[in-house]
Amino acid sequence: MWSVEPPSIARLSTQDVPPVQRLDYWADVLASALVPMAIGCHSPRQFESNLVSTPLGMVTVTAQCGSAHDALTTPREIARSRGRSFHLVMSRNHPWTTTHRGQARILPGELVLFDSQLEFEMNCPDTYDFLNLTLPPEWLATWGSNVEGLTGRRISADSGWGRVLSSYVSQLSPEFTLHAPLAESVLADQLGALLALTAHELSGESFKTSPTERSLLERIHECIMQRRTESQLTASDIAAALNVSPRTLHRVLASSGETFGQLLLKARTEAAVRMLQSRAFDHVTTAEIGRRAGFSDASHFVRVIRQRTGRTPRQLRQGRKVNEGAG
Repeated sequence: MWSVEPPSIARLSTQDVPPVQRLDYWADVLASALVPMAIGCHSPRQFESNLVSTPLGMVTVTAQCGSAHDALTTPREIARSRGRSFHLVMSRNHPWTTTHRGQARILPGELVLFDSQLEFEMNCPDTYDFLNLTLPPEWLATWGSNVEGLTGRRISADSGWGRVLSSYVSQLSPEFTLHAPLAESVLADQLGALLALTAHELSGESFKTSPTERSLLERIHECIMQRRTESQLTASDIAAALNVSPRTLHRVLASSGETFGQLLLKARTEAAVRMLQSRAFDHVTTAEIGRRAGFSDASHFVRVIRQRTGRTPRQLRQGRKVNEGAG
């Protein structure tokens, strides 16, 4: 369910304190917003950093940018933490290096999953622009035991489910999250499903489904098709209708290489395209067709149709009329 009042965005910056206090101030910010860390840089008085953060259900989306620096955690910092958390981190501008269950050089767009209870070190030799998704252990556990196995591994943005995950995460800025046209639970579920698919792919195991799972998969598909026009539809709604847990629903979808968000978007797109290409709906505006297909935001509807068909809703409708006239 969407809250009546949207969550606010937290904004913090070293510009708010004198230069001599910046490193200590930023260490306090990170300890409060993420995890306790020790920070170092060549020119402490010139150090600059900014943080913007907002919740996405149980997940927290944080954008950070600023000066070159090093950061690390030792047993001392870990002992100060408020509890265990996982952090999915992406650089949006420059390569960086990390030591966390091994050393790795991470390119822009690639991802790394950190466990706050394990020591890590990171080096940002240039200015940095990071997205950091804070994932509670109990939330991560609902997506299967394989997901924690991603900890410390470089997740490539070039192929497979890692590419899909990277592309999705890159869009989850705090600003987008606050004004997204979809419910928080849908966005968070999509993230979890993509993490599960990526973990399964990197594990080297093949997807296997039992007859019972295949039957449930067909029922999930059918239920999504029947309820796709509900603009606030969530995976939990479908799971409840089928008398299964949300975790089971996502696990069965992942076993066939699918996610709830992808299936729902596909079903809504197909419904909208059928209406746009039918003369019976010529009296209905394209915006209303989007609403009837389950899209709660008109601009999001236009973007999805263009992405899936190469044309806008209006162009699809006009193309049909031109073809009918030529015939």
